[in-house]
Formats: sequence, structure tokens, C-alpha cells
Amino acid sequence: MSNPDIKIVPIDPFDRAQVDGWIDVERAVYAHDNPGAPQTRPALQRLRLLLHPASVQPERHVALVDGAVVGYAESVFFLTDNQHLANFEILVHPGHRRKGVGTALLEHAERRAAELGRDTFLAFASDSLDGAPPQDHAGQHFAKARGYAVVDQEIHRRNDLFAVDDDHLAKLYADAWEKAAGYELVQWVNHAPDDIVEGVAAMRQRMSTDPPMGEELDMRPSVYDVARVRDEERTFADRGQLQLAAAVRHVESGEIAGLTDIIVFPGDEDHAGQNDTIVEERHRGHRLGTILKIANQRALRQYRPKLRYVHTWNAESNDHMIAINEAIGYRPLCRDFDVQKKLS
Repeated sequence: MSNPDIKIVPIDPFDRAQVDGWIDVERAVYAHDNPGAPQTRPALQRLRLLLHPASVQPERHVALVDGAVVGYAESVFFLTDNQHLANFEILVHPGHRRKGVGTALLEHAERRAAELGRDTFLAFASDSLDGAPPQDHAGQHFAKARGYAVVDQEIHRRNDLFAVDDDHLAKLYADAWEKAAGYELVQWVNHAPDDIVEGVAAMRQRMSTDPPMGEELDMRPSVYDVARVRDEERTFADRGQLQLAAAVRHVESGEIAGLTDIIVFPGDEDHAGQNDTIVEERHRGHRLGTILKIANQRALRQYRPKLRYVHTWNAESNDHMIAINEAIGYRPLCRDFDVQKKLS
């Protein structure tokens, strides 16, 4: 039974004290649990309360004890695909753990997801790696105790751009183009060119089917079209996010053969996030992934020369993409578990 002193309420984006409390909890959790990971960006979090893509329905609640925010739950429900699924993030301030806060938040999130007809719950927990900053494992233990099983795992890598050898990258880039005759590079900021946006949508959709994932992970193919791409671009831009993107196009056929993008978040001049990177299967073997990653990393250096870190996540079995990332400077930071619970 949940602690009756804990009150779960939806976040009011116009309640300054409540929003500040939510952000303070996030910052405390990430600093304590995930050293080396990006901190919460207050500007982005405030904008996320007001703006989200049409393809998802987010719901955010805080746990209050004596009026103070001590925990937080975010649920994301997909609307155009994966309508069986609910994604959860449950955070509890380190100073308020083992007092029923996390249990109350999770019970609320699970109950709400079931009301919406979702039968699969997905969340995430961090694990430590040898030679990297130790992570707090409380999330793993909490998830296991509440019936969540590990169904996939990824390695979170971080690239220190200040330590990258530019001469090494230049050689990798030139060598890759030697293998990529018949292809051309297309780059843009925030809005994909009209003549390739259908190919971009196809690449986004393939991100849910092509990369390796755990057999038990119940993540089904996504549904992408031009309208969804444009809606996400518009949402990112309205939230002040800088999206730097690159694609390779097969000149003869006009097909988009690969795609990558990096997101720079408002209010964060130290960290950026690698989003999708994919090369279509029949175009592999031409070093297109290396071309994409280096070209886009160079674009980031031009737009944000003082930004230091880029973060990416890869399935542990994705040897090819891991090799590319390691070659251009990414190093392991931690392991992230996907933990899943199915309703019977």
C-alpha cells in the first residue's frame, strides 16, 4: 500500500515552484546516479511541458511530501504506432528513497497506462562498466523487485570532442570516400530539404527494425511519413533544439542510403545527443556510416565550437556501429538496461 503522506499530482507548467522542484529533483538524481551523463536542461524541460510531437502523448506527475517535490514520473504513450506500449521514467530524490515514493509513482503510472489500454511497460536503469564512473544501481534493484525484467541493453558512450585527433578524422574521412564512389553528402539544419524528406522518413522508420535489439523487447515497427518528420522538426525548433543532420544519397538512383543527426539542447553548451544513425542494408559496405558521423561531427564543431561532449547509445551486439563510434572518439560511460513488464 502506498504511503498516504505522498501526493501524486500532474505537473502544472505555470506553477513555478512545482516546476522548479521537479527540475531540482532531476538534477539531484542525475548527479548522484549517473556521473558523466548530461545534466537536466531547465530551459528544455520547461518547453517540453508545453510542446511535444503529435505522435506521442506524454504525461508528467510529481510526488509531493508536505508540499515539496520529492519524485517524478514521466509516461510516454505512442499514438501512431506501438499503441500497446508505455515508456516510463521514475526518479526519486536521493534523500527521499526507500520511503515509498518510487512505489507510489510507479503504481500511479502503471494504473494510468492500463486505463489507456497499454499492456507493456518499458523503463530504463543504469549499470556500471569497468574503467568508467560508477553508476548507482538502485534503479536496477527497484525494477526487478517490481516485476520488470531486463530485455535489452545498450552501451552509453561519450565523445570528448576536445580530445579528438582532427588529423586522424581527416584520414578516416578521406579513406571512407575512396569506398563511396557514386554517393553524395547532403547536410541541413532543422529542416530536411524537400527533395529528400521522403527518404528521411523511410530511414526514421527503419530505425525501429534494422538495429539489433533483444528478442524479448516488445518494440514494434514505427510508422513514419513526411508529416511526422515535419512535425518533429517543427517541435524541436519551437523548443529551441538545434538539429544538425546529414544524409548520403545514391546519385544514380536518388535513394537516401543513410542518415544521422545530432541534437543540441537549449541551455546546454557542454553536451549534445546523437540521435539516429542508420545505413540502408543494400547500401552497406561503402563506409557511409563513417562519412555520416564525421561530417556531422564537423558540422557540430562549426556551430558549437565550445561544446565538449556528444553522447550516443548502441546495442552491445551492434559491432559495426560501435567500431565506427570508437574510431571517431566515443568511449564507454555506462550500460543502460531496458527493463520491461507485461500485463498478464
